[in-house]
Amino acid sequence: MGVWNTEIKGNDTTLDIYSNFFDKYNYGGNQVWVSEEIKTEFADYFSDSEDRNNSLFGLALAQWETKSLEPEILKEVKEIIDSGTDLELWKKLGADEKTLKKRKTKLQDFLKLISTEKPKTKRRVRPNFEFTTNELVRISTADGTKEFRINEEFTNGKYIHTSGIMEWNSGGGAGILYFNGEGKKVSAKWIDNNNLEIGLATKKWTLS
Repeated sequence: MGVWNTEIKGNDTTLDIYSNFFDKYNYGGNQVWVSEEIKTEFADYFSDSEDRNNSLFGLALAQWETKSLEPEILKEVKEIIDSGTDLELWKKLGADEKTLKKRKTKLQDFLKLISTEKPKTKRRVRPNFEFTTNELVRISTADGTKEFRINEEFTNGKYIHTSGIMEWNSGGGAGILYFNGEGKKVSAKWIDNNNLEIGLATKKWTLS
């Protein structure tokens, strides 16, 4: 486990569960749906002997903060803490007596916290959106009346899709092509001022 941080959120596993829960929750996800998504997405964590406890702690804390703590999750967390199995795991992994004593106190405080319903649900935090593009193609007609661009589009660094946009120098524009596939080879050329050929891997389209 590396550095012994006795805080409930003092390890990567708990933080992964907790942070991912709120990523989904802040985007508008219903608490029940978010919890099921977390259980599925991190199924390996919840079934791993070394990660299971911290996974349950992370989920329990997130559910408690959103007033959606499942009775079964609370029961599992209580059994882990009351039975001392988490402390036994820490001891097996090499924690000394001083560390175990601190961890025990943190666990007891945590159980006391989530055993009492939170007065108010934690507010959703509106995510910050950063929109960026990676330009793949930019070509103009010979007469300069139109420009065609193909961009890969990203939100907060995550790929969304690839789009093709036509713009007229007189004003206005339109999206004429969308597909998924980051890093795909794509090309385009004007056949004449009114006809455009677009190539994607082995496929080609001619637009008029």
